[in-house]
Amino acid sequence: HIHGGELTEGSFDEAIRHSITKMSHLHFTSTEEYRKRVIQLGEHPDRVFNVGALGIDSINRLPLLSKSEFEKSINFKLGKFNLLVTFHSTTLEEATSEIQFENLLMVLNKQTDTHVIFTKANADTEGRIINDMIDNYVLKHSGNSIAFISLGQLRYLSAIQYMDGVIGNSSSGLVEAPSFGIGTINIGDRQGGRVKSESVIDCNPGKEDIQKAFNRLLSAKFKRSISEAKNPYDRGEVASKIYKIIKSFPLTGILKKKFYDIGIRHLNE
Repeated sequence: HIHGGELTEGSFDEAIRHSITKMSHLHFTSTEEYRKRVIQLGEHPDRVFNVGALGIDSINRLPLLSKSEFEKSINFKLGKFNLLVTFHSTTLEEATSEIQFENLLMVLNKQTDTHVIFTKANADTEGRIINDMIDNYVLKHSGNSIAFISLGQLRYLSAIQYMDGVIGNSSSGLVEAPSFGIGTINIGDRQGGRVKSESVIDCNPGKEDIQKAFNRLLSAKFKRSISEAKNPYDRGEVASKIYKIIKSFPLTGILKKKFYDIGIRHLNE
């Protein structure tokens, strides 16, 4: 199991992820904190390995597109300031996705000299609402905004390197974006509980809170402060590490796993 032990407090993905952990026999986590959480779930430490985030390998290995190549590939010219926006449905938050995303669009509308690239949400009910809102926004702001169902890995990673910020509630703003030395505005609780770089700005989904986050993101002081920020998910050569561990791990009796007790004290009622 890859990427176990992580939290997404604003999404039901978390329960599914922990369930997969209990059904798995070898675990490859992206940070040491997540490794400890998998062990806390009863998995033996000898079967839990902190290898880093698999997606970082692509950043380090893929020959990314030049600015002109990227612009040509999406038929869109970048501006003075550029933002990449990905916003998914918020399944466990009080404020609906529609309200949160409308607040974001109102803040985007106030930005000057800014071009926006949207990547769309999934196809669930609230995702379709978000996607309709994106289409309407791009229709009204066709000169400085564009939307894609998916950019694909190469174009997406190529895009990040030319952005002034990644905006929304996607894990990519936490996992991949810090490797490019740019800031992320993480809206709401969808990614609550995840390990974050200092380049990530958490904010509530209210319009004023999002505006304050934008002011900080684009400030020279913040840009200087994250110039040498480290990506906590980057441990290098992740795929190679996973391959070597799987290849060398003894499979005899691997299905006979026992619950690993970390020594919880049971209180008497």
